[in-house]
Amino acid sequence: MNIETNNEIINVCEVIAKEKRNVIVEGELVVPDIKPDILSIADIDGDVFITKREIKDGRLYIEGSADISAIYLAEDEKTSIRSLNNMFNFYETVDVHGINEGSIIEIQAVKNQIEYKVLNGRKMSVRIPVLLIVVVRNNCEHTFVREISDDRNVEVLSKEIEFSNLVSSKSQDIEVNETITLGQENLPISEILKANIKVINPDYKISYNKILAKADAIIKIIYISDSENQSIETFEGIIPVMGFINYDDLNESSNVKLEFNIKSFTLRPIYQDLKSMSCSVESEMEVKADIYKQNKIAVISDLYDPDINLNCTYENVSIISDLINVGENVELVQGLMIPELDDIKILTINATPTINNKNILDGKIAVEGNVVFDILYYNEAKKIIENKKVDLPYQQVLKVHEIKGNMDVDVNVTSDNIEYRKVDSSQIQIKVNMNFNVTVKEEMMIEGVNSITVLDSQIEETPSIVIYYVKPNDSLWKIAKNYRSTVAEIKEYNMLKDDLIFPNQQLIIPKRSKKMPVEIL
Repeated sequence: MNIETNNEIINVCEVIAKEKRNVIVEGELVVPDIKPDILSIADIDGDVFITKREIKDGRLYIEGSADISAIYLAEDEKTSIRSLNNMFNFYETVDVHGINEGSIIEIQAVKNQIEYKVLNGRKMSVRIPVLLIVVVRNNCEHTFVREISDDRNVEVLSKEIEFSNLVSSKSQDIEVNETITLGQENLPISEILKANIKVINPDYKISYNKILAKADAIIKIIYISDSENQSIETFEGIIPVMGFINYDDLNESSNVKLEFNIKSFTLRPIYQDLKSMSCSVESEMEVKADIYKQNKIAVISDLYDPDINLNCTYENVSIISDLINVGENVELVQGLMIPELDDIKILTINATPTINNKNILDGKIAVEGNVVFDILYYNEAKKIIENKKVDLPYQQVLKVHEIKGNMDVDVNVTSDNIEYRKVDSSQIQIKVNMNFNVTVKEEMMIEGVNSITVLDSQIEETPSIVIYYVKPNDSLWKIAKNYRSTVAEIKEYNMLKDDLIFPNQQLIIPKRSKKMPVEIL
């Protein structure tokens, strides 16, 4: 016979699969008929986009593309600088047991160093190693007993549990169609050598079951000017990005993690009166919102009846709960030595920070790492584009008041808003904004009673009074359950004001049965 109960049902987002896949994207860049032959490669770079994910028949189908651009020195009279660009698609299939249309999918594409080979003056091959990191989660339902609903003399041990849990992941595609206009100080565009886009400053607001997601997109271009000497120029513009995500169960207390993923990017010069002082920007982006819910539940972790035998089944659920998620922006100022600075023109500087070590202290995190500065510049004397990499160490202390030294902390770092100025003929000073994101995850085990059944077996007779000496790791609950007493009765007999007990303490334990000789344990 089952005992009537009131139950607590919770949905827990559980990881069902983690997988890493190495994908090789290969192809060829071919020189158009209107451009001169390749003499040598000055720079090659690219971006990797995840363009589609689909779940079908227990499999995850992934589509992506690698947008590769190369700047080369041409084999002509002026050894001019020209560019090549092409998009290469790739496909990957991942078998995941238990995946379904409601599964929450996270895919990260990490591009490794691009390999290339000039095959002849009109063609070059490229090889792009890409690491795909795939995480699949399912929402699973679990039932716990919250309270006993029928009138029985059952002793219960209850507890309240608070945790933050991922309940849903929603995404929406955004079409960006904007125009960026060069400043009056800029020269007109003859040919775009290189262009990239980066999303910064993601933010959101919640209103009427909608998430308003917004951010800024930085567009950087390197181009050949439409001027007499065809100088190499740079320009940077910012455009707004905005989109809405619908979700029915939103409120002001909902916690949202926002992520913008670029799926495609195209930039074209706009000509007016045979000159281009502006460009059209076309980009498809996916804005993804991971929605977290703060849960507070009451469960019965243990129970017994002093007068009858019960059989309980228990539910154990492991939850990864986000306790803390904070960001901190740090401005790093660094001097870099670059010989012959008077003869070169810096086109772009990219900074790639990494974290090599972190030390978790109460209220702060000390991190150590490196920043790789990738400097692309134009040597005006030699009329060539060159690349210089500088690897510099850094140290930083992040203040996070909620952090404790024993917590499991994940720290990620990215960079944006790089500025620089010339100090002298061989040194520049760089300012880079480093964005540290600190996440504290705690693995919680929710343990509770799932169902209760009354057994027909009789309770064995035991001594009416037991004198018990407390052992290490004992609790009043464990002792009372073992001897079919109650915590309240043990405290009353022993005149205890609270539940605190200590090893070798003597306790008198009353029993609920006929009188028996006193037993010393």
